[in-house]
Amino acid sequence: MLNEEKMTIVKMIDERFGELVEVLKKERGYSLHEISDRTNLSPSYIYRLIRGKRGCELTTKLNILLNGFGMEEEAEKYLKTIIQNKESLKRIID
Repeated sequence: MLNEEKMTIVKMIDERFGELVEVLKKERGYSLHEISDRTNLSPSYIYRLIRGKRGCELTTKLNILLNGFGMEEEAEKYLKTIIQNKESLKRIID
């Protein structure tokens, strides 16, 4: 999956989240309804997210990663990247 994309999961979470959800959904054989049941998000919301018709906030991304796909390690790496970027930005501003 990601070798072909030549992108880290963290980068996909940040820049191409809908595409990542679609790839994970197919790899694991999940339906929209299964992801919906795991995340408490509507199937139509997930569908629009996958199609790029809907963005989502950090908490929703974490919900999908953690509850939808059990990706604790990847979610942790993503959060660490966000914190590092925020700290870097703060140093530049100060």
